[in-house]
Amino acid sequence: MIVKPVANYGAGILPHRAPDLVAMLDGGEQMATRANITDLKNRMLASGDNVEIRFTESLVDGLYTRTVFIPKGATVVGKIHRKPCVNIVASGDISIMTESGALRVQAGYTVTSPAGIQKVGYAHEDTIFINVFRTEETDIALIEADLIAESFEALEHTKEAVWLGLQQQ
Repeated sequence: MIVKPVANYGAGILPHRAPDLVAMLDGGEQMATRANITDLKNRMLASGDNVEIRFTESLVDGLYTRTVFIPKGATVVGKIHRKPCVNIVASGDISIMTESGALRVQAGYTVTSPAGIQKVGYAHEDTIFINVFRTEETDIALIEADLIAESFEALEHTKEAVWLGLQQQ
C-alpha cells in the first residue's frame, strides 16, 4: 500500500459563506455553472488568500483513495474528475455544489459522482472527505494524470479523443 501526503488539493480554500456560494454558482444550466465554478477557482487563486489543504492518498488492489481534511469555514474547489468516483463524508458537515445542484451533508453520507463533475464545498465543521476511484495505474503521478482534467475543455477534448478511437482504454 502506498500512503503519501501531498501539499495541495484542488485550487485551495478561501473563507466564504455557504448561502452566498449557492447564489453565486447557480447559473441555472450546466455550462453557466461550470463557468461560475471556474471563475470562483480563478478568483481564489488570484486572491493569494489560500491555505494548503492536508490530504493523503492510498492505493491498494486497484483502489485509489484521496482523503481530504477541510477546516471549518473553508471553501474548496475540487479537481475535475475524468472518471466516476465514490464520495464519502467520513466526519463533519459540508455543503456541496456541482452543476447538478447543491446539498448539505454530514458524516456518513456516501454518493457516487459521474465523470466530469467538479465539486465546490463549504465546511460548516471540520470535515474529512474521501474520494475513491478504480484504477489500473500503480504510480501516483500517473493516477493523477489519468483521473484529473485541468479544465472542462481538456475533459471534453479527452472525451472526443476516446470517441474517435485516438486514445487507448
